[in-house]
Amino acid sequence: MIRNIGYACVNLTMNQGLKKKDQITTSRTLRMSNFSLDRVGELALQNSKDLVKIMEWNRDNGIKMFRVSSEIFPFMDHPDLGYSLDDLSREHHQDIVSELVEAGSIAREAGIRLSCHPGPYTCLASPNIDIVRKSIASLEMHSLIGDLLGCFDEFAINIHVGGVYEGKHETAGRFLANFSKLPDRIKKRLTLENDDKASMWSMTDLLKQVAKHCTVKLVLDIHHHRFCHHESLQEAADMAFSTWQGFCEVPKVHYSESAPNKKPQAHSDFIKERIPNLGDTVYDVMIEAKAKDLALIEYRNFSLTAV
Repeated sequence: MIRNIGYACVNLTMNQGLKKKDQITTSRTLRMSNFSLDRVGELALQNSKDLVKIMEWNRDNGIKMFRVSSEIFPFMDHPDLGYSLDDLSREHHQDIVSELVEAGSIAREAGIRLSCHPGPYTCLASPNIDIVRKSIASLEMHSLIGDLLGCFDEFAINIHVGGVYEGKHETAGRFLANFSKLPDRIKKRLTLENDDKASMWSMTDLLKQVAKHCTVKLVLDIHHHRFCHHESLQEAADMAFSTWQGFCEVPKVHYSESAPNKKPQAHSDFIKERIPNLGDTVYDVMIEAKAKDLALIEYRNFSLTAV
């Protein structure tokens, strides 16, 4: 049973009619050649201020689920340019913290569930130790964002296993070994989703080879399941939901559809079908359509008129 439906990172409604320089975004960045601590401090502060505005919009429009951008802190998790909040000026540090605390407070008071989704290069199971180090730095940064927002274990940090490499058994072993080394605050937040290729990680693979051997929670991506499955959709949902038992939040599901005239795995702009009912378990749905909040609003209106 669906509880809440959300969207990811970007609010298109708020930017309609605005020039690029005036747009509300949490993804401001810069070229590596122009990197300076003062500049990234300015950008991170602007990103944080705009996150407050997006949280206010979500609250006012009854949106109860939102994915926070991974780009609030430009280059913070970069292997060479990486920095901490303490490296920024005192003013930037204090103002950024103040804005993110405010964004988190708005979300908490409005009952908005927050999460994040590090990029595809976050691969704990990689055989390359440098990639693993970068992946852990990325997880640390995302967990910091959750901390600053005042979230606890419920701030899901969702990733993929990241590949099959020489084989699933060996890859799962590396994931489990590296997972065991993570700080508890990250372990409690980490979730894994299924892939969109038949040769990659189905829900059955994730449950049997990974989740049964650690505390990671599994997120069912319904769109991905269409291309990589060893089980029915309901069986996949039951597997994923089972890994959330004993935790403080309800399971999380991703939903999107195939974009017309593109490869089937590509995400559509809007949602045209009804999101499947996955039984009696209460769960939240993150819409991953390209039209972001516009897709969510259209789907919500469609659901109301279709009843």
